[in-house]
Amino acid sequence: MTSEPMNTRFVASGYIALIFALTAFFAALEIILPYRTRHILTSIGIVSMFLPLFIPRLFFEALALFDAIIALIGITLFLRYTWGSTTGDVRKSVQWVVVGFVIGWIGFLGRSEIGYLLGEIIYAFSLSLLTVGILIFGYVLATSPALDELDWNKQILELYVIQMGGLLVCHHQFVENPDVDQTLTAAGIAGVQSLFQEITRSDTGLNIVSIGEYDILFAHGAAFTCVLIAKKPYKVLLDKVQEFTTKFEYEFGTVLQQFEGSLREFHSAVELIESVF
Repeated sequence: MTSEPMNTRFVASGYIALIFALTAFFAALEIILPYRTRHILTSIGIVSMFLPLFIPRLFFEALALFDAIIALIGITLFLRYTWGSTTGDVRKSVQWVVVGFVIGWIGFLGRSEIGYLLGEIIYAFSLSLLTVGILIFGYVLATSPALDELDWNKQILELYVIQMGGLLVCHHQFVENPDVDQTLTAAGIAGVQSLFQEITRSDTGLNIVSIGEYDILFAHGAAFTCVLIAKKPYKVLLDKVQEFTTKFEYEFGTVLQQFEGSLREFHSAVELIESVF
């Protein structure tokens, strides 16, 4: 493989393998991201993957740099989306994914013609970076159940804020359902919680209740309870309900003390809901 034309073919096969890995990442990325990328990143990756078979070796360096820039754009979009829509363990997992990808990205550059031109030491060290990046990336994906929760926004159905006496303070539907009697539902949830507290003699209230294919997640304020009805009891959803409860109490704590049943006083809570969920 040290003489031509086999050497160029060998190098080209290495580029094809690396770009194939990037293309697989792009495909997964565009499934997760809500941006209207129209699979542009994946399409670029597929085209780039076959280019080493046709272009002169002189252009391999430019191809590597181009794909590295596209990869950086992809991970930036991923980080922007996940940073604003995740909390707790999910965010930590995402951070490690990004760290692993950036290390591997630097290693990818170093293993290209660019790194080879900089010297054998850089070229050899880049192999270590690429390996470490892949190991971090793979370990997080294989061991972190938190990454399974990235679709949390597709699991939420309704949010209730219920005063301790059972009065409905605020209600929001993430999925429209005109058949729901929100006042009756709120009273029923408050009644179930009071019943279980009496049975268990607990002052802390419920955390999660599963009913059929739905899960009801609770977070408790000083004088109210936030209830999220979801399809799955994700940890990130529990964190978000607690985060919303803390912010709701901070913003509407004074209003709750004088609450008499009018939902108009909590009209601005919609902005708070959208900021958290």
